[in-house]
Amino acid sequence: MEEHHVFLLQGSNKKNRKEYLNQSLILISKKIGKVIKKSSYFESEAWNMKNSPSFYNRALYVKTSHSPISLLENILNIEFLIGRKKNHTGEYEDREIDIDILFYDHIIIYSSILTIPHPLLHMRKFVLEPMCEISPNKSHPIFNLTLLEILGVCTDKLNVKKLLN
Repeated sequence: MEEHHVFLLQGSNKKNRKEYLNQSLILISKKIGKVIKKSSYFESEAWNMKNSPSFYNRALYVKTSHSPISLLENILNIEFLIGRKKNHTGEYEDREIDIDILFYDHIIIYSSILTIPHPLLHMRKFVLEPMCEISPNKSHPIFNLTLLEILGVCTDKLNVKKLLN
């Protein structure tokens, strides 16, 4: 079985945020693959959401044998098991858990159900800060810049702070 290198971002802004991140980490280990590295917890204001609690986020580096679509299906299943109910309005909402695929190997995918690398990661400090903690020299396959370089030019003004575990 071929092993793929995947970076994920976990996020939660409901109730016990750390507990939701930890529950999803256990399920990711069981259903997706071996978690090689995880960032610290980071707290940030809700991006593009008004009057919402702050988020806890954590970046993960995972080795998996799943294809990109199978990976997405497993992530959606994990989110469902933890209690996330997706709205169909397209608007951002509070959530128990959100797991985004940031990178899958060094490939680029544009489809109606999946875009890799994540199309907004370069605009979001809450993604870049935890990613730079675990893989600052990771190269973005579209921009050909490292994540640290992208963070250096990111215009996102939202407050992101590293939490003590």
